[in-house]
Amino acid sequence: MYVVGIAQLAGELQNEVPLLAADLGMAPYDARMLLAPGIPAIVLLSAEKDRAMSLVSKLRERGHDALAFDTRGLVSNGQMVQPRQITISAEGLTSADRYAQHLNFADIFLLVRATHTTTTETSSETTKKSFSLGRAVMTGGLVMRKKTTQTDSAHSYDKIEVLYLYPSTASSPWLLAETGTRYLGLGDRLAPTERANFLKVVDLIRSRAEQARFDDRLVGRKTPTHLLQTTLQTMGDKDRLTTSTNASAVDLLCHLTAMWHFKEAR
Repeated sequence: MYVVGIAQLAGELQNEVPLLAADLGMAPYDARMLLAPGIPAIVLLSAEKDRAMSLVSKLRERGHDALAFDTRGLVSNGQMVQPRQITISAEGLTSADRYAQHLNFADIFLLVRATHTTTTETSSETTKKSFSLGRAVMTGGLVMRKKTTQTDSAHSYDKIEVLYLYPSTASSPWLLAETGTRYLGLGDRLAPTERANFLKVVDLIRSRAEQARFDDRLVGRKTPTHLLQTTLQTMGDKDRLTTSTNASAVDLLCHLTAMWHFKEAR
């Protein structure tokens, strides 16, 4: 799959919307929804390389900083180093998991803060039979009950902040999460909440990796519906669990962001 994104927009969004709509063969409203959440933005997913490169050329002709990439070269969050325990030294970070890995502060090129969201909907159907006076009268007592089906649903929304760390070398990126990570190197600075510790670690890394670029444009970013990854799980005949997450979409946006920063640093 080929991805086209805009890393920097030249001019005003409202001027680009009708032009992008014409490029993509869609209504201006739909084109606006691609750009409205903010820049960087993914504007095309296509199996056709020629179509992707054609769009990149058109966007660049209008002055936008547009990039394209093949998802086969993407490192997804599931493939990144995601330590559950971290020790922090003067030189860098070390995962204190089963297979220890180390990342020197001096080797960090880019830090990208973002937000992963997960929406969960559970639905359950219950069927009951109850006495129906109307049916009893109408059928002369042959049918005494009626069947009613009720659907109950519940929604939950979770979000966590994450930090993508891109090394200047060819080694795998790291991903630190706001929840589920123990930061063993904070010492006396250890706070009572996971969020506070996460923010302390972000500040600590930024202070010790002074050469690293920093980008927080993806914090709290809304994700277009077509980029969400949705799974449906059926539990029995009448119970369903639907989960939608933006993690894969954020991977695409972070990869686009990293490509742009590497290009700018040349």
